[in-house]
Amino acid sequence: MSIRTRSPSPKPEPGRVLRAARRASRQGATHPIARIPVEPRSAPAPVVGKLGLLVSLMRRPEGASLQTLCDAVNWRPHSVRGALAGSLKRTRGYQIASDRIDGVRVYRIAPEAEALA
Repeated sequence: MSIRTRSPSPKPEPGRVLRAARRASRQGATHPIARIPVEPRSAPAPVVGKLGLLVSLMRRPEGASLQTLCDAVNWRPHSVRGALAGSLKRTRGYQIASDRIDGVRVYRIAPEAEALA
């Protein structure tokens, strides 16, 4: 009795489409993926849950200290800083300003972002 094994299926090479688009643009041609229109980023989407709580605390005129943010969502400081930099700043496009007041770091949503939101 023999055991039949399936031969592994060929996997697509990662990044193959993007490399083809770059190569086509260098040669002066357009690749189908390069013709996809990119819409400009509009106002940040409303945030709900714990991230929404962070945003509402930072929108106050006095802002919010790191400890206040940690206590509000019951997260460690590195998690709050990661959420600020990743989810709120990079992904949702909020302009987050931080100042050191009396030795305490205070985070605020920048006024430019208030006009968009």
